[in-house]
Amino acid sequence: MKARILGTILAFAGLSIIVYGLYIRYDTLNTQQRIIQQFEDVIRKTDEGDNEANNKTGDDLKKVEHDTNNNNDTNIERQHADDGLLEIEGIDVIGIMEIPKIDLRVAVAEGTDKQTLKKAVGHFEGTAMPGEAGNFAVAGHRSYTYNEFFNRLDEMEIGDEIRVKTTKGEFVYEVTDIFVVEPHEVWVLDPTPEPTITLVTCTPIRVATHRLIIKGKLKN
Repeated sequence: MKARILGTILAFAGLSIIVYGLYIRYDTLNTQQRIIQQFEDVIRKTDEGDNEANNKTGDDLKKVEHDTNNNNDTNIERQHADDGLLEIEGIDVIGIMEIPKIDLRVAVAEGTDKQTLKKAVGHFEGTAMPGEAGNFAVAGHRSYTYNEFFNRLDEMEIGDEIRVKTTKGEFVYEVTDIFVVEPHEVWVLDPTPEPTITLVTCTPIRVATHRLIIKGKLKN
């Protein structure tokens, strides 16, 4: 009888872990979709506003500015426009990263703290921003249960493209180097004279004894 009860408890515990993992995965995916959708809405509104403003002069332009300033959502969005960051879902979003080779489309946010990396891949503070001269360095998780953002990064090859869309434009990088380092080898984050990108993630998955590094240079 006791053995049967213990078996039932263990089975329930195992099922609970599986269900929780699936919930976290589902919640992360939904959060990502909301972040990407809201970011793209801002880009679209900005483009539409610019096009409308370009076709207006004098009193018409003043009316466009007045209407824009009375839009609360737009005010919030513009609050962060000077530095290129948009606050969405509690994180400061820089842009959207796309890697066609591995079917990845994920938000890039400022910082590599735990909260940020739960919702997006994170930009190492102090490194260059997308498109700028210097090293635009980004970290992301690899996991079988949730935060699968960089799970397939090991499938990338020299010459593959990494695209980053921001409020300031779209930047395309070409992969030039792929290698593995130990966690203490932070020289991979060092600045570069030309615009480059560095992606950092743990490897192997779960064991995470080393770091997989993908480096690229700006094409456009």
